[in-house]
Amino acid sequence: MNSSYRTLSRRIIALAAVMAGLCLGNPARSAEPAAQRAFAGARKIQPHDIIAIRVLGEPDLTMERRIGPDGTITYPFLGILAVEGKTTADVEKTLQELLRPDYLVDPQVAVDFKQYVQETVSVTGEVNAPGPVEIPSDRKLDLHEAITRARDLKPTANPDQIQVTREGWDKPRTFKYKEILGVTDPAKRFYVEPNDKIWIAPRIF
Repeated sequence: MNSSYRTLSRRIIALAAVMAGLCLGNPARSAEPAAQRAFAGARKIQPHDIIAIRVLGEPDLTMERRIGPDGTITYPFLGILAVEGKTTADVEKTLQELLRPDYLVDPQVAVDFKQYVQETVSVTGEVNAPGPVEIPSDRKLDLHEAITRARDLKPTANPDQIQVTREGWDKPRTFKYKEILGVTDPAKRFYVEPNDKIWIAPRIF
């Protein structure tokens, strides 16, 4: 009797361990959506993006909205709202403030991206595949990866003259390829932004 009981106990423990593994899943995969959510939270809203707005207990105020070419959406009671350049958290706060107190006593609002517009940077000059390079929708793109996606430097490239032009800057910034490769800390890498222009100068012989 005792032997049978111990065997049954071991089987129950083994089954419980298997079920726990299924519930926990792969830790790396579990962390990935959190990282994607963090990136989406920092991303600025652009024209033609689609955002999902949810207001707790208010189905008539829960909807999806495509951002217009002028960076605005229309929303019940509130009319036209400018959202371009804002984060989803910014829009949540705006909606809460505008809905309170005339329409709702304590609005609980959540805003998320439903669909991203594909953003790009331009990589030109002495690279093997010049042209637009797409920025992933779920993470940032650093300068080295942008160049790699353009199939890297040509033998005729000047590795000390990699120029990045960005809207709002007074002048381009110049990077050296060896210095870019030497940065191993992700926090210290240079990350490109939509519409950046990357130009690799030719080597002067």
